[in-house]
Amino acid sequence: MNKRKRLFAAILTLLTTIMNILPAFAAGRVAEERITISGSSATVLQWFDEIERQTGIVLSYDPSAIDLGRRCTLSSGRTTVGGMLQTLLKGREVRLQEMPSRKLVIYVGEELKYVLSGRVADEAAAEKLYGATVSVDDGEGTRLYAQTDENGFFRFVLPVGEYMVGISYLGYSSHAAKVKLEGNRWLSVAMKPLPFEMEEITVNSRTPVDEMGDLSPSSQLSFSSNDLFSQRWILPGVTGVPAGNNFQVDGGSYDENQLLVDGAPVYHPGHVSTIFPAINGDAVKSVAFHKGFFPTRLEGRLSSVTEMTMKSGNKRDFAHTLSLDMPAVSAVLEGPIVKDKLSYIVSGRRSWLDLFDGLLSEENRLGLSAYDYTAKLSYDVSPATTIEAFAYGAWDNYRLPLEEGSREPVLRWDNQLYQLRLNTRFGQVGNTTSLFYTSHTNRADAALLGYDGGGYLSSGVRTLNVLSEFSLALDNMFSIRWGAKYSHEIFDIASLDDDQLKSRRERINQYTVFYDNHIRIRDNLYAQVGVHFVGYRPVRHRDYYGIQPRLSLRYSLTSRDLLFVSFSEMQQFYHFLRLETIALPTDFRMPSIDGFKPRASEHIELGWKHFLPGGSIEASVYYKTRRNVIALKPDTYWIEGSLSGYIMAGNGDSYGLKLFFFNNWPRWMLQAAYTFSRSREWFDEVKELGKLPSLYDVPHQFNVAVSYKLTSRSMLSLGGTLHSGRVTDDSDSFEFVPLEQFRRNRESVSYRVDAGYTFKKDFGRSLLAFRCGLYNIIGNPTEEEVLSFYTSISIITFSLMSASVLNSDAILKNKKTDFLRVRFFVATMIVC
Repeated sequence: MNKRKRLFAAILTLLTTIMNILPAFAAGRVAEERITISGSSATVLQWFDEIERQTGIVLSYDPSAIDLGRRCTLSSGRTTVGGMLQTLLKGREVRLQEMPSRKLVIYVGEELKYVLSGRVADEAAAEKLYGATVSVDDGEGTRLYAQTDENGFFRFVLPVGEYMVGISYLGYSSHAAKVKLEGNRWLSVAMKPLPFEMEEITVNSRTPVDEMGDLSPSSQLSFSSNDLFSQRWILPGVTGVPAGNNFQVDGGSYDENQLLVDGAPVYHPGHVSTIFPAINGDAVKSVAFHKGFFPTRLEGRLSSVTEMTMKSGNKRDFAHTLSLDMPAVSAVLEGPIVKDKLSYIVSGRRSWLDLFDGLLSEENRLGLSAYDYTAKLSYDVSPATTIEAFAYGAWDNYRLPLEEGSREPVLRWDNQLYQLRLNTRFGQVGNTTSLFYTSHTNRADAALLGYDGGGYLSSGVRTLNVLSEFSLALDNMFSIRWGAKYSHEIFDIASLDDDQLKSRRERINQYTVFYDNHIRIRDNLYAQVGVHFVGYRPVRHRDYYGIQPRLSLRYSLTSRDLLFVSFSEMQQFYHFLRLETIALPTDFRMPSIDGFKPRASEHIELGWKHFLPGGSIEASVYYKTRRNVIALKPDTYWIEGSLSGYIMAGNGDSYGLKLFFFNNWPRWMLQAAYTFSRSREWFDEVKELGKLPSLYDVPHQFNVAVSYKLTSRSMLSLGGTLHSGRVTDDSDSFEFVPLEQFRRNRESVSYRVDAGYTFKKDFGRSLLAFRCGLYNIIGNPTEEEVLSFYTSISIITFSLMSASVLNSDAILKNKKTDFLRVRFFVATMIVC
């Protein structure tokens, strides 16, 4: 009996299976019927109607599951019904089933998506390119953008289909390739450097499509100048000595600007002579300058953050660069240790104008010498993982010209930075983890400062830091970034008590956590929302905690017009007030202890940008609060003890209008910026004076540079600046400034006009450049510019490069070549 039941069940199962299979066979027969297509473009619904008209088949489907209004273009010819349906519904899981009376049911599943990812690198050096713009175009009106990260990595999540992938990066030929995506795909893209050509550097390096599709800084540059910092002066809202660190942004003070080298902060960057750039430009890969809106991962300064990415070294060929310019001589050596895996780069630089001191009279001697070096090892463990070790050191010495024969400097600065960093990626998650140590020391001879007794008075800071950041791109519409950092800081603060030089030590622990969302709300509306949390915990003083929100919105009004609004709150836990033209250990340097609360600011900016065929026009207005700012009290001189008793704390704000124009025509190029800006401060100690202009109040700023291409190899340039005079709280004598005159005086209007001529010629594998310039042809430079040697300077530059590494054939044939570049820079300097 049981055997009969089992037999009956088996027969029933077989019949059920056959009944289920038969419609599929039938569907297969119906779906294989042929249909004629006349090539044209129509909606999916119109193509469905055409199938029913030609075959008499009734199509049944869920209209809510199919985009019936999407237009599809089909080529002329004959195909099957099933093939045509698969083409119309490409990228979706499709199942067909025939029902009685020639009815064909279409079941549509989830959209099939795959990951298109890859890495962008320099073709010659295999140097990973940070900030390259990657676009994908499906040919049907949809275009998406992404930017490569610190490891040159990009990622898209896309439906099945064919795409045109385009990649652009300043200084490189654009890359374009058609990619068929039917599964996860990895691309390794080698970008070819542009040939040696006549082209000036501009601060407006990004294209309209870059900014329409992303929130990366519009001032991000590929580092193609020995001193990029000299280019910052053209930006609206930026004033100060171009090459050094003594500049102000949007009404803030000079100590509100931060320099990050490979993500690590450098305290008090720069040199005694600000004509000497802070970092050797020949060893720098790219720079991003943030002001106004700050990405959520950044913190520590109120006005600006400059992110500098150092080269990782040529992984394919040996390259050697020797540069001789006006302030210094430098050399860079780089090359592979293990080809395409492990590379090194070492740079060294020394000032050389002091070598001529022996030829000058004592009162005209510079007495300045400066040295610095950078070194990096970079190892590609895999296409997604890189380990880097980096070191940086800088030393400045100043000898008084009056001390003939003295070998001991009266002023010494030094900066140190050591870092070990890991960049890796696990599927969708990217990670950068680094361990780094930094130090800064400022020492001065006690006798120089007017104190009896020998020895040096010093101040400085040392930090040990651990940082880990993560990124996750869920799809093309949403990505997140988060991370944490721990810092242990040791401050040595100089003081004079009872006529004794002393150094006070303070230890501080700081914890930071941030979370950031990048959201593409619509194709033309992009948002970035994040928050940064800081826990500031001095060992022997009050703790502080802060929450810093960030928000940015960009809306593409048209294909050439962009509206943007941003809000950033920043906190700064370090106060620095310089008492002289150059930094001394007796300056007021104070972390947020002893009642000096952290400085804080809220910056909101609203603007419009219009893209021209060869450039752009930009206009914006901003308002910025500044809380817990510090200043010297009026009618006081520091004599002894801590400076704290001579400092007053208050609040401030700044506001302004910024205009920027840039355009490049066939022969002419013009950059111009105008800023109207007011910066105010108020203090309880002088409440009766009301709101005072800050020392960084420069109401009107105008910068312009125009170039004319005489021939394909030569160019003539003319530039100039015009700035309102700054407020001063000093008098021409040693008498106190009356209280009613406190911050009521201004310096004279500052202006200057510069000119330059450039000639460049390519001799195949050798390159020749000649440049001469005259700075401050006419002008009224500020005292700071005079002391920094920014007066009348005539410059002649020769550059000779033997660059076989630029020959792509040598690279493709795997030939071992050397790259030698020599830059000669002969200068005469007249200090007015």
